[in-house]
Amino acid sequence: MGAFFFILAKGTIYSGYRHLDAYDTDCLELFSQVLNGVLKDSTFDALHEGLPVKWQLPYDTFYPFGDRRGAGIETVWTFELDNDMLLFSKRDCGGRLALPLVRQRPITLSDFEPLEPPRQPTLSLGDDSLLTPPCWEPRLYVPERNKAFLSRVLNDFGYQWRHILRSRYNDLTFRKLARAVIRIATLDFNVVEITKPRHGQSSGPMVWIDSLPEWDPFDSHFTRVGQLWIAMSQDLKEGLSLVQRHVFTKTGNAGDSCLRSADVVDTYLILSVRHIVFCRASRDKVEWTQPEPCFNGVDSLSDRALDMLLSATSTSPCQTPIHNLPTEIQNKIIKYTSQGSVEAARMGCILGLGLPFLWKDGDLPLEREEAHRNRSEITPAESQLWFDNYMSGISYKGNRHLDVRTFSD
Repeated sequence: MGAFFFILAKGTIYSGYRHLDAYDTDCLELFSQVLNGVLKDSTFDALHEGLPVKWQLPYDTFYPFGDRRGAGIETVWTFELDNDMLLFSKRDCGGRLALPLVRQRPITLSDFEPLEPPRQPTLSLGDDSLLTPPCWEPRLYVPERNKAFLSRVLNDFGYQWRHILRSRYNDLTFRKLARAVIRIATLDFNVVEITKPRHGQSSGPMVWIDSLPEWDPFDSHFTRVGQLWIAMSQDLKEGLSLVQRHVFTKTGNAGDSCLRSADVVDTYLILSVRHIVFCRASRDKVEWTQPEPCFNGVDSLSDRALDMLLSATSTSPCQTPIHNLPTEIQNKIIKYTSQGSVEAARMGCILGLGLPFLWKDGDLPLEREEAHRNRSEITPAESQLWFDNYMSGISYKGNRHLDVRTFSD
């Protein structure tokens, strides 16, 4: 069923766009009154109907503390219906309590079992978790054009969703994050250009502290991109097991093994989101690289991980007569594909045309947009990256003052 939650921000419980003034102790008294009989109902429906706020049913929990978007948040109250538990989280502490107790009598914070705040994930695997040899050192080839464009897009994705990436997340969230990473790496996203004036429609951050990815996840933990097989698991050893089982299903029975030469090699990518591993597998053996750190919501994507991801997923563009023209002329041609420069850069990477992207819109440096803002007739085009019908959280617009914000808060 998921979890319902409130956010208590500076004495106000927020849920959606409506609010109810209360402090921590007032919240507990209110929860107890509603659930233990004031509304003559001992079920959670009493609380749902008794508080005049907009309830949300997220498919995963979140931890809002850790960057400036959560600066005004004091407490998060989470109702875990599957486990029949009430939890609260603060910056430096937390607690949990069985919901039946809330229905029986008034409660205070002293009734809660203490919980430590979740630790931020580390990109270090530790000696005991490293995949054992054999280790493979592949030759990596990444077109400079693709690297110049996608390195920033991938890092901006990590920045916008840092509140999810820096915490634990469930399998559904993982498969959504994994799909986003692969779609960005393969340039499989749409660029929606906002060019018309927009007044009085500002609606806060592109991605707020309680946002969860809305786009569709991968249906399973195994997929194919071109000639590459991708195994996805939050545990790298489980990902390696997926690869080994997949190799066995292709070569394990007598019919296939007779037809398959030992020289035939398949390439695999193991993606845990926090790490990436490159594999190659023949009928006789499987080899893999050392894991490289990817996304943890704190650090930028490592150069080695970026090269592995793009080398594994890149494809050779079809050759056209335009490829015979000087690169500078190719650049001018692809600029006609869109009003903004981001879509032109994406098309240049797909077609293998033009110079590496300089992240400029004309003479203006392109900045990551973190909030929806008003527009006028002279505002530069805003380029939003979408996965089908869902906004990725990434948007760019040319600005006259270079944004020098760092990756982390």
